[in-house]
Amino acid sequence: MYYKVNNARLYVNSKGNGDLSLIFLHFWGGSSRTWQQVTSLLENNFRCITIDFRGWGASDKTDNGYEIQSLANDVLTVVEQMQLDNYILVGHSMGGKVAQAIAARKPAGLKKMILVAPSPAFATILPVEMVETMENAYTTLDNINATIDHVFRASDISAPLRQIIIEDMQQHSTASRLAWPAGALAEDVSEGLEDIDIPVVIIAGEHDIVDPPARLQVEVADVIPGSRMIIMPAVGHLIMVQKPSEIAVLINEFCRTRK
Repeated sequence: MYYKVNNARLYVNSKGNGDLSLIFLHFWGGSSRTWQQVTSLLENNFRCITIDFRGWGASDKTDNGYEIQSLANDVLTVVEQMQLDNYILVGHSMGGKVAQAIAARKPAGLKKMILVAPSPAFATILPVEMVETMENAYTTLDNINATIDHVFRASDISAPLRQIIIEDMQQHSTASRLAWPAGALAEDVSEGLEDIDIPVVIIAGEHDIVDPPARLQVEVADVIPGSRMIIMPAVGHLIMVQKPSEIAVLINEFCRTRK
């Protein structure tokens, strides 16, 4: 289903039932399909909502609107249009940074937050050559496969799953591809995070070199009051694709606990 949101049509998929909704936010290069294996295991207990960020998946490829705060506005507008007042954000990588920006605003309906290999809310300043490499990560099939294997450390995924990821990484515009490494990655959306009072869990990948556990401990876990971090062994950056069953179990347990 499509929602008209801030000059763009966003593709939103909703499955399952329950008073509690889980809103899944994908990484730079992903789509709602990123979470498909996980949501299929949770739909019997929760309403699972996946959103294609503008510029990715089946959503409109706009020329602008890719700042983290703008993406946060998009998500909150979907929340308002869907009349959600009892939900948990589940954000991965870039989606995790967007989730933190939303949590910092303390929206009334947000009950908990799950961050999976999240990009920290602070500005990430990379060397120019690294930014240039990222800008070209999804421009050719060779670059995409190299990113999956050597950057995301996800060479263990099956051929069908790899094909889905490849297709998602190809479903972009120049604006959406460049916006993250050239701008949003360096955006600081940390103001207010130290005051949030919802339960938060951070799931890190042991072998993740994009957002490694040591960095997430300092720049995410130590910043958000009362949050706790779980390190998933033998996994890279695409945790929900590499270990969907384990992630689903962690999400289910966290959603059902009071804290």
